[in-house]
This record gives sequence, structure tokens and C-alpha cells, in this order.
Amino acid sequence: MYGFEVGDGVTPLSGPMAGMYGTVVWFYEDKQQLLVRFGASQQIYYAADELKRWGE
Repeated sequence: MYGFEVGDGVTPLSGPMAGMYGTVVWFYEDKQQLLVRFGASQQIYYAADELKRWGE
């Protein structure tokens, strides 16, 4: 899954959620995108190259 697994802590590299902590909750194989959840209600799809591990 491009170096990320469900449950990994990540942050987007750009955009409105850049620098925010999110958790990978799903991998959408058809589109090769990861669904990242921020808090209790916000979820956004990202390509793997748009994310980095939290704390790196």
C-alpha cells in the first residue's frame, strides 16, 4: 500500500490539512488512494505521494 498501512499516523504535505495529524483508515485500490481521517468527522482521499508519516 505504498509504504502506508491502515492505522498509520500521517500528515498531508500540502493543502488545508497540511501539518494536521490524520490516520489512514482505508486503501481504495481502484484509484490507488488512501482515505485519511482527521478527528471524528473529516475524511479525505490522498495519493501516497501527497502524505508523509507523522513525526518524520
